[in-house]
Amino acid sequence: MSDKTTASMKAAKTTTKDATTQRYLPFSEIRDNCMIMKDGSSRMVLKVHAVNFNLKSEEEQDSIIIGYQRFLNSLRFPVQIIVRSLKVDIEGYLMKLKTLALKQKNSLLQEQTYRYVDFLTNLIDMAQIMKKDFYIVVPYDTDEDRSVRDKGIVGVFRTFWAAITSEETVTSIRDKRRRADHMRKGNAERLSTIKTSLEGIGIKSDELKKDDLIKLLIGYYNPKVNGEVKIKDMNSVDVE
Repeated sequence: MSDKTTASMKAAKTTTKDATTQRYLPFSEIRDNCMIMKDGSSRMVLKVHAVNFNLKSEEEQDSIIIGYQRFLNSLRFPVQIIVRSLKVDIEGYLMKLKTLALKQKNSLLQEQTYRYVDFLTNLIDMAQIMKKDFYIVVPYDTDEDRSVRDKGIVGVFRTFWAAITSEETVTSIRDKRRRADHMRKGNAERLSTIKTSLEGIGIKSDELKKDDLIKLLIGYYNPKVNGEVKIKDMNSVDVE
């Protein structure tokens, strides 16, 4: 016979604390390309396209340096610049070249293709080919950027403790969703300002959409899971 007493009903409604690793992450959700942090702030991310600085003339290099200096001096809020290096797997590209060589009717071009394959193979043995990605993390909160500026030991402890002790309730979820639209709007304005400033010095950038933002976070917190990028076209690789 089942126990339907008041005590048993209350026990059945008791929820256990979140024991997953998500409890220790600083963000709670991603809405409309915007990360909502557990401290009430938000983050949006720009992916910045690289510029081959060494191929520019001296005048162009000076112009880029001066423009970048002005960009940094014009910022009225903190940002975080991330440079992420990934190992490049070009096995697919090499197989594609070998297939093209087999189909090549011109014997000279076929020989040159095979030599190019040998060159890339030796290059991989001698040095690791890396692909660099550049990101700008744009923060926003309603308390004078306290979530970014408060980096003392007390601030770090407060942020960590808030992350592991926060428990979601119906009231807190509703409150966060009401704030989410406001946070996203303020964050988007800052992101647009940075994007426009970068375009002024010839640097293109794109806002990370939700799916790409999730991939970035997975790679950041689990580098062994997503530590390589497979390349089919070497034109998209920066070789070091």
